[in-house]
Amino acid sequence: MKTKLLWIAAAAALITGCAETRKHAGATAENDANVLTGGPVTGTRIQDLPAPVQVTLQQRMPTAEIAGIDKERENGRTFYKISFIESGRNPVMWFAEDGTVLPDRPSKVMP
Repeated sequence: MKTKLLWIAAAAALITGCAETRKHAGATAENDANVLTGGPVTGTRIQDLPAPVQVTLQQRMPTAEIAGIDKERENGRTFYKISFIESGRNPVMWFAEDGTVLPDRPSKVMP
């Protein structure tokens, strides 16, 4: 009987610990002001993006978890490549500084 109770208590502690881990990992906007819902806390961050890019990103992907933000320069223009945690559901997006969403990598769509 004691062994059974011990196993139940251990399982409950493990389940509770797993459920709480994400909360403390900075995975939500409430827990981490650097991101919309998860994502990078070093390198290029949400607050480093131009305001038009932030607005468009919030409108287009309000609940997607950001995996990374890359700032790239090409032909004198700056672009932002944003990748998401669930890449199958949320493919990589490219943004121009004015918040325009590009259909593909800038070198493929801009002369």
